[in-house]
Amino acid sequence: MVPNPSLEAVKVLVITKSDLLSKEVDTVFESDKEFHLEDASYLEDGVVQAVKALMPDIVLYDYKYSTPDEVFDTIDDITILNPDISVIVIIPEEDIANANRVILAGARAFIPYPFSHVNLLSTMKRVRELHSRLMSPAQLGQGKDPFRPDRSFLVFSPKGGAGCSTVATNLAIALYQECGEEILLVDGKHLFGDIGLMLNIKTANSIIDLIPHAASLDETLARQVVIRHTSGIQVLPSPFSATVAQAIRPDDLFNVIQGLQHIFPNMVIDGGNYLNDEVVTLMDSCQKVIMVLNADLASLRNARLFLDICRTLSYPREKILLLMNKVTGKNDVALNEVEKVLRTKIFGVIPSDDNLALASLNEGVPMIIKRANHPIAKAYRKIANNLLDLATATGTRIHTEVSSDMLLRTSRLG
Repeated sequence: MVPNPSLEAVKVLVITKSDLLSKEVDTVFESDKEFHLEDASYLEDGVVQAVKALMPDIVLYDYKYSTPDEVFDTIDDITILNPDISVIVIIPEEDIANANRVILAGARAFIPYPFSHVNLLSTMKRVRELHSRLMSPAQLGQGKDPFRPDRSFLVFSPKGGAGCSTVATNLAIALYQECGEEILLVDGKHLFGDIGLMLNIKTANSIIDLIPHAASLDETLARQVVIRHTSGIQVLPSPFSATVAQAIRPDDLFNVIQGLQHIFPNMVIDGGNYLNDEVVTLMDSCQKVIMVLNADLASLRNARLFLDICRTLSYPREKILLLMNKVTGKNDVALNEVEKVLRTKIFGVIPSDDNLALASLNEGVPMIIKRANHPIAKAYRKIANNLLDLATATGTRIHTEVSSDMLLRTSRLG
C-alpha cells in the first residue's frame, strides 16, 4: 500500500503471518483514507518492540500469530505499556470461544474470521470512537466537581415489552424522592417515545432543540428546554416528529448528554429495546446500564446476546445491572436460574400488577405516585437507594481515574 501522507490518518499495525489475511486487510484499506497501514517489517524485532517503535493507534492482531497463551500475554504487554493503543484481535470462528479471554487480556474488541470489509471497518471506527470518548475532557470529568458522584443510568431491555419506559419513569421519581436532588429524565427513544404520555406532558420541546448547540451546551438554554413535572423531576421528551428525530447524529447526541451531565447531577435515560448506534452512544455516556428483563425464556435468550455484545464493546461487567420487572412468581423462570444462566446477580426485582400498570398509563400518573404504599412503589424506592449507594461508592473513582486506568482495568495485571 502507498503510504498515506495525511497526519490525521489512523495508524494501523497488522500482526499476522498469513499472506492471505494480510492481503485481505490491505484490500480493505486501499479505498479508505481514514486508515494508514504501518510497516510490518518492524515485527522482525518482536511484537512489543515493533509497537513501541511505531506507536500505532490500532493493532490488528491475528489470533493465529502464535500460541494462544503467547497471544494473551503479548496483548497484555501491549496494553499495559501502551494504554493509548487499541488492540483488536482477528479470531477464527472455530476459536470464538476464547473471545472472552482476548477481551480480558486487554483487547478492545475482536473480529470473527472470515470477516466482511464492512465489519472490519465498522469495528475499527467504533473502537476509535470509543477511545476518543474515553479520552475526552467531558468523560474524564474536567470542569465537574470531582467529588460529586456521576449518577447517570440508561434503562434498556434487549426484548420488547419488558417495561423500560415504566421503569425509567418510576425510577427517576424514586431517585428524586430519595436523594432530594435534581433528576433529569430523558426519553432516549427518539422514535415512538412514551415518556411524555406516561407523565401526561404536552410540549413541543425535545432534545432536538439542544442538538444545534451540542458542541457547547448552555445551561440557560437547557433549562428552558427541559420540562418540570409535578413530581419534581425534570423531563426531556422525545421529538414529536419522526422526520426530525432521524436527523440526530450519534456524535451530537453524545455531546448533548455529556453537556447535560454537567448541569444535572442525576440522570435517567429511557433507552427502549432497540439496539442501534444511538443507544450504544447513550450506553457510552452513562455510568450504569440497567438491563430490564422479564422472567421468561425469550428475555433470557436476548439478555445473553446483549451481554455478549457488551463484552465486544469493552464494557466492564459491573457496568450492567440486572433488573427483573413484572415478576409474578407463578409461571416465571426462577430468579436463581436467571442468575445462573446469565452469570449475573440480580440488582432489583419489581413485582407485577397489570391493573395498576394499565390505570397508571391511561391516567398519565406514574405508579409510584398513584399508589405510594404499593409493593411496586416500595420496590422502586429500594432500587433507587441501592443505586444511590452504588453511585456514591464508585462516583469519585470514575471521575478521577485517568484514561489509562479505564483501558487497563480488564487486564490480568490491572
